[in-house]
Amino acid sequence: MATTDQILSWRGRELYDRDGEKIGKIDEVYLDTTSNQREWALVNTGLFGTRSTFVPLRDAEATGDEVRVAHTKSHIKDAPELYRHYDLDHPGGASPDSGLANGQTTRDVELLGDDDDGRPAARPATP
Repeated sequence: MATTDQILSWRGRELYDRDGEKIGKIDEVYLDTTSNQREWALVNTGLFGTRSTFVPLRDAEATGDEVRVAHTKSHIKDAPELYRHYDLDHPGGASPDSGLANGQTTRDVELLGDDDDGRPAARPATP
């Protein structure tokens, strides 16, 4: 398993799906606040990297300057609610609608509440 420093070095690398299709460039890496393990990558996608998409990193592997995830490009492109879409358990055992579990929120993955405009406020992982 990759160390935290190795995972943080993925910033700026190209992300590929399980079939080898290019998804985009990794802009930021987010760690689970409880385990400090890799959780999400914010990836610049779309024409000229004008769109940003969260992609799960739990099963990601790095080879050279590339990072490959366990999902297809089409699955990533169509992602609605992240945990439900990728069939992932929420941190702390919380479901999307249950609020708090074990003192944590469902966004306790370095996503810290909402900004004034209603979007999630995010804190990037730091070395």
